[in-house]
Amino acid sequence: MDASFIRSLQDRAEERRARIGIGIWNADEELIASLHSAERFAELLLVGDLGEDCPFDHMNSNEPWRDLVRLLASGEIDGAVRGNLPAGRSMRALVDRFGLPVRRLALIELFGWSFLLGPVGIDEGETPSARLDLLLGGAKLLQGLGVSPRAAVLSGGRMEDRGRSERVDTSLLEGDQIAARAAEAGINAEHKGILIESCRGDDIVIAPEGISGNLIFRTLMLLCGAQSYGAPVITERMDWIFVDSSRARSGFDGPVMLAGALAGMRGAGRY
Repeated sequence: MDASFIRSLQDRAEERRARIGIGIWNADEELIASLHSAERFAELLLVGDLGEDCPFDHMNSNEPWRDLVRLLASGEIDGAVRGNLPAGRSMRALVDRFGLPVRRLALIELFGWSFLLGPVGIDEGETPSARLDLLLGGAKLLQGLGVSPRAAVLSGGRMEDRGRSERVDTSLLEGDQIAARAAEAGINAEHKGILIESCRGDDIVIAPEGISGNLIFRTLMLLCGAQSYGAPVITERMDWIFVDSSRARSGFDGPVMLAGALAGMRGAGRY
């Protein structure tokens, strides 16, 4: 996907102006001030330890991860952004409320190329079936946004490296299986081994597991200057919108924009 994809999301969010809850923990003035620019994309409700003089519509909470998910489940907000809440507590709150495994794909833009990367949680994507579900869920999300996705599946070696070690052989076999199953489901998917450089232009990139996916994400974002727009939690029907966000940022415009755009598409009956 090229840069026009991100612009189309921004347009959808600005048009819809969904009500988006965002979690705030240990807020400081700089963080609160940075949220004003996100108001162009959504009507914000801040949930956390904010005090009474917060300039935004807000809800003070001692357990904002639980209250944010509760508001989402009850329909009081159209979507949620984790903000800077603790990741573990936020993901557990989602599991406790909805009873589903947490699967995330990060939306990244690098030099005009946009793509979904996953798994990005260090404890996610540990089995081939989990990574296949992530690929299929990402494909469904992009199809709802008008994209016919092309997916790349990564593994631990080149194809000719088979036989060098049992670990590499297992990784390569799993990559073959994931790509084949995705193709059977009608998705344009290719197993590319360890050749991440060949993924340029693909719409979905599936890492060998969550640790390597997190390393790829952090390398792109923190060393290469890539832009992250958050990581939507992938569910079968996308009947609720929760966008995870990295704590390694000074503002949350991108995740708020993405949550607003996805909420808008859901409202249009695309999910």
